[in-house]
Amino acid sequence: MSQAQLTSKHPLRRTWGVIDLAGYLITFWGRRDLLWHMTVRHMRGQYKQSVLGYAWAFVNPLSQMIILSFVFSTILRVPTDDIPFPLFLFVGLVPWFFFSNALTAATDSVTGAASLVTKVYFPREVLPTAAVITKLIDLAIGLVILAGLMAYYGDAPDATSWWFPILFAIHLLFVLGLSYPLAALNLYFHDVRFLVGVALTLWFYLTPIIYPIDIVPQKYLWVFDLNPNSLFINAYRRVILYNEAPGWDKVIAGLIIAVVTFLVGYYLFKKMEPGFADRI
Repeated sequence: MSQAQLTSKHPLRRTWGVIDLAGYLITFWGRRDLLWHMTVRHMRGQYKQSVLGYAWAFVNPLSQMIILSFVFSTILRVPTDDIPFPLFLFVGLVPWFFFSNALTAATDSVTGAASLVTKVYFPREVLPTAAVITKLIDLAIGLVILAGLMAYYGDAPDATSWWFPILFAIHLLFVLGLSYPLAALNLYFHDVRFLVGVALTLWFYLTPIIYPIDIVPQKYLWVFDLNPNSLFINAYRRVILYNEAPGWDKVIAGLIIAVVTFLVGYYLFKKMEPGFADRI
């Protein structure tokens, strides 16, 4: 078997180098009209066959909050200082739901668009990016529910809440960086979608969403220090609930993690892209 044949069978084709990364990103930005079209298409089809439609975007987070609040505030009694537990919980759940749902949708985005990938050429990264951006609607609905909770408990957001869009922009970059290689790998290895589900379940419990980081034993804190979502969730709570700035050291650390994840993830996606049509 020739080297060319071997290369064609391997997902990591040697078709370009790191120096081409900027060119691909510029080309991708030039097709932002297509990205918008695909995003709108995803939004319209997201709940198309369901009876309740976009009401599910309210039902899912509300039901999760009610169940988890009952278990962890009434039965297990997780301490949250003076913050009502439903409010403490939901500030963590809203960005987590976005992270989890966006990653799941992006993983299946390329395999779910087989007809487009095989018939028409376009920057394939449009598919996972559109899948992630579509979940911004669910995030917006979650924030509406959060605003209602804050009004109910009389806990109005303070001036530090202006940090939220900055923190979320960094978090979004991190999500995109994970989405690209997962979308590509799922095309080559169909077990990836199942592994993502298992990994997200484990990741949820290793992120301080249903409990404060303060109750974690000192000897296990290193696990949370390695978890970027722990950094983001704690930062969201600081600026929304505790009226504290996240700290420039934390913001810079999160930005570095997000940028590196995005560049590496995008690079891996583009390396695997030439073999997409052959694998579908």
